[in-house]
Amino acid sequence: MLGLLILQRFEADDLQLEATRARETAGIFSVAVEKVMEGSLIATRSLAVMVYQGKGEVPEFSSLASFLLPLYKGAYAVSLAPEGVIRQIKPLDNNLLARDHDLFKMQDRSAVIASLDPNALDITFMGPFNLVQGPLGAIGMLPVFLDDPGGQPRFWGYTVVTLVLPEALENANLPAIEAQGYAYALTGIDPVTGERRVIQRSAAPLSAPQCRDVHVRSTTWQLCVAPLAAPQGSARSVFDIVLVLVGSVMPAWLIYTLLRLRKNRRELQAQAFIDPLTGLANRRFMLAQLEQALALTRRERSCLAVALLDLDGFKAINDQLGHAEGDQVLINVARRLKQEVRVSDLVARLGGDEYVLVMSRVASRAQCEAVLARVVQAIAAPLELASGTVEVRASIGAMLYRGEHDTDCSALLKEADEAMYRAKQAGKNCYVLVDDRASPGPP
Repeated sequence: MLGLLILQRFEADDLQLEATRARETAGIFSVAVEKVMEGSLIATRSLAVMVYQGKGEVPEFSSLASFLLPLYKGAYAVSLAPEGVIRQIKPLDNNLLARDHDLFKMQDRSAVIASLDPNALDITFMGPFNLVQGPLGAIGMLPVFLDDPGGQPRFWGYTVVTLVLPEALENANLPAIEAQGYAYALTGIDPVTGERRVIQRSAAPLSAPQCRDVHVRSTTWQLCVAPLAAPQGSARSVFDIVLVLVGSVMPAWLIYTLLRLRKNRRELQAQAFIDPLTGLANRRFMLAQLEQALALTRRERSCLAVALLDLDGFKAINDQLGHAEGDQVLINVARRLKQEVRVSDLVARLGGDEYVLVMSRVASRAQCEAVLARVVQAIAAPLELASGTVEVRASIGAMLYRGEHDTDCSALLKEADEAMYRAKQAGKNCYVLVDDRASPGPP
């Protein structure tokens, strides 16, 4: 009986731990989905600029849209809908059915327009539903008002971005959830049928999932995550039997010791891979992940970026305001770094005020530079501490490796380290990117 209680306690602990991890995973990836969708919806504002500049006429729409589409990876099509009817759409191929589609179909046109506030225009998001083109998707619509001859705002129409699901979510990297040992399902209510639709899911089914809401404008989706069911082999069964037998004859103090040892082992495992101050990966975990990323890059002939970041001005804050305030700076920098990279990217702290970014499957040098520029800008933003507002800057050195020649982790980190010192010599608050195909990039 006593052994059975031990076994039940172990299993209860495991279930609680897995539920916590699943909940955290759902939270992380729900934010990733929100960021990806918001990034795609911004295309409607770019289209609106064209309409404003042309005072309602966009004769060069096709060429402008061709330039615009690659900037928004999740966008399947962009279109202009004067008076709410799609008249221009790009690309036209596969979207012929959408041309001349009335966005006010089955709605009271006058009532909808009257409800719009010309001084507080926002993007309307709808999805998932079956697009006119056929596949499951979603749309973002931005109402546009132009001044009439009397200077009064007049409804012109909508700028529209069309998204095909789940392809539009590629940068959220939801399959990484399954790779981490969890099943998942992203769902949303179809605004047409009122039914819950599956947007993307793992091959494995969900059991006792942990769910988080995903907010895209006024629409709410749901991401549910659950541990993958692991079959228990004969070895586990034997262990369970032995544990029951042993537990039946062992005194209570031994049971208590076993439970404490189990808890301590979990804590030690976490400490072995996590920086206790920031919650980021530590050097040990970073090196292990970098080895895996390097192997993946060689196999796929994709691009891997490794960036070293050193804070400028941190020592003065630490010396003048104390270590407690210095720790808050390090924690806030860690948060900002995680916000500026993809969920699939790794952010680690080496110690002191040094951080590392490991970014696999980088699409291009331009994408890498865009991330580095965002990071420099994010770190430079003022920080509010208990003692007042402080500022730090970042010097970043990065190496872009394309998997075309042999190298190792040490070599990549050395290249990034040398680039970081060139960034410091260039005046700090900048980055230097070394490309194995080209000369060092500008700060």
